[in-house]
Amino acid sequence: MTAEIGVMNTIGIALAADSAVTIGKNKIFNTADKLFSLSKNRPVGIMIYGSAGFMGVPWETVIKLYRKELDSKLHDQGFDTIQDYCDDFINYLEKEERFKNSEYEKTMVYAKFSSFFSDFLAGINEVIAEVFNTVEPEGYNVQHILFAEANYYARTFYEQEFAKGFDENYYGTFFDEFNNEILEAVDDMVNIDVDQETFNLLLTIAASIISKHVHTDHDTGVVIAGFGEMDIFPSLRSYVVEGYFSGVLKYEKAKQIDIDAINTAAIVPFAQQEMVHSFLTGIDPKLKNEVSNFIHAIVHTYPEIIESLGESEETLSIEAKRGLLEIGSQISNEFIEQLEEIIQNKYTSPVINTVSSLPKEELAAMAEALVNLTSIKRKMSNETETVGGPIDVAVISKGDGFIWIKRKHYFSPDLNHNYFQNYLKR
Repeated sequence: MTAEIGVMNTIGIALAADSAVTIGKNKIFNTADKLFSLSKNRPVGIMIYGSAGFMGVPWETVIKLYRKELDSKLHDQGFDTIQDYCDDFINYLEKEERFKNSEYEKTMVYAKFSSFFSDFLAGINEVIAEVFNTVEPEGYNVQHILFAEANYYARTFYEQEFAKGFDENYYGTFFDEFNNEILEAVDDMVNIDVDQETFNLLLTIAASIISKHVHTDHDTGVVIAGFGEMDIFPSLRSYVVEGYFSGVLKYEKAKQIDIDAINTAAIVPFAQQEMVHSFLTGIDPKLKNEVSNFIHAIVHTYPEIIESLGESEETLSIEAKRGLLEIGSQISNEFIEQLEEIIQNKYTSPVINTVSSLPKEELAAMAEALVNLTSIKRKMSNETETVGGPIDVAVISKGDGFIWIKRKHYFSPDLNHNYFQNYLKR
């Protein structure tokens, strides 16, 4: 995981990213590059988070290959808008044949399905432990539960919308191309025989994971921000990019932020976001959710509480209980609305109003501080330190373009003068 952020106002945008990268389950290195200029001479930057590679190719290589092609075709005039840069980058990913690898597609399908199937089997084990608390289940009992759960997920995923480029016909294509990968994953992870009917459901689930808006840990977040030639205020777009499947690039637009004369500032976190949300709202998102759930649970016990306080043994009528539950729901909703209003007026709006007037150097300082805040939280908790290392910071403005404020190098700048002298020539 990682922590990245964009802090925007009318003068520009500051981008900041940590350097932590997780290898395997527990090994963490604090040397990863996640923030880049998308062009050497245009005011556009790009950040990546999540998976470090695209079809087995490091994202750094992908971005720098694209940057070289982009700068070679943009001589005197850049694209009009940030959206145009995004469309051109996505088009490059779709058309570049060097990234397409059918064998790697099989590896990705296996990995994506295995990620889902691991959680799926953990849920099955919980059901078995609950149902067969004191006895050992028979094989047919486990197969019945496995079928029921697979049927539920197959129906649930099937009802979701297809990702761009996929349709109903893809199921047949997937069954022909990736049957062996799903069979291998099932054989590797299940120690009982899986009947054909259940396997067909699992195959349908796998096809839905690939063709629909179902995301896993193997996806990459791509953030592109800055100015087009016609933009006078900064814009930001983010995408979730997965890879090629049967020749189709699977991706989805996630966020779109445009600063203008009315909406003059924004703070946009990516990946691990909880500390930024705490800063903006004055409350940890998990705590806020716990409080809301607690209030909701309390007000829905009103009928039982009133019955327990009554002196007679008569119970409340169905109409009375329904009325109390409606009152409880109304109180719960009013509490949540009031809480949201307090958060907006007392915490979020004052911060955003301040950000709207920050100069460029303060935008950079704030972006760095918010990433560092997440890093400190991870360091002080019992969780794995998945945020850390040097923080790269850049500011993009209309007049000055992409400017590095802080940037780590894997080499000594004093020993590599040729690198900097030849940077614009490459």
